[in-house]
Amino acid sequence: MTDMTPEQLEALVGHRFPGGTYRVAHWESWLLNDCTGREPLPEGIVHPIVLFHAPILGAGTSIGEIFRLGGVSGDGGSVGLIGYDWEYADAIREDVEYRVEGGIVSAERRTTSSGAIDDLVAFSIELRHDGELAARVTNRWRFRRGGPRPAMATPSPPPLDDAVDGVELPRWEMPSVDAARMKTMAAILRDPYPVHWDRASNERLGLGGRVINQGPLNLGYVANMLMAWAGPTSVRRLTVSFGRPVLDGERVVARGRVREVVDGIARCDVWLDRDGEQVVTGTAEVVAPG
Repeated sequence: MTDMTPEQLEALVGHRFPGGTYRVAHWESWLLNDCTGREPLPEGIVHPIVLFHAPILGAGTSIGEIFRLGGVSGDGGSVGLIGYDWEYADAIREDVEYRVEGGIVSAERRTTSSGAIDDLVAFSIELRHDGELAARVTNRWRFRRGGPRPAMATPSPPPLDDAVDGVELPRWEMPSVDAARMKTMAAILRDPYPVHWDRASNERLGLGGRVINQGPLNLGYVANMLMAWAGPTSVRRLTVSFGRPVLDGERVVARGRVREVVDGIARCDVWLDRDGEQVVTGTAEVVAPG
């Protein structure tokens, strides 16, 4: 960890990334699908989880640079995910050049009940094609400063209200999360965070040398469920919070239910289940099938 004064933290708000362009190559698109455990999508459609790395790299920055701006070392346990809000005007497609711009939109310091200090930082990035908005992402990260905390302690995401009725979506299962796919994903993301690929460094985090699945992959299983139900271009928005990490070898099941359908858009509760624990929870907006 490194120190950051409250004034330095506040000064992050309004920081703009350099900006640039991004074009998803076919090989990259193929690997994104493979990492989530599904077949390639048709007609040059890119898997929805492309909205993690394409905005960051296209905006002229990197995960490592965001760590540096946030004043964290990037050592295992120094960074955590809070949640994503990803909006899709349309599906992202291969070999299309997108103009990418964005920056940091919020930064605040919080002290947990145990006395640990966390800085919560959010950045927002837009992708445009021919001047029209194609997608917008807002990612929320937690930079851990210090103070007493259990190893890899992560607040639980907001629980979903099981009392609310709704049509349940067909489930999508990942029988065993694959560490090799995490390594491939880390390479695609240009992700230097060792918790996703270095078993030795995870020993001291109390994980028994197991590696942590990337947040985009956990969300990818949810997206697979939605696309299997409604089609490959159906996803319009994903808004999720992350709980405890998913480790290699674990079985997870993407689940969801339709709350309402308005003007052809289905608003769904979605979650990723691990042995009865909701490790990802949130909502999705999807073009309703039929």
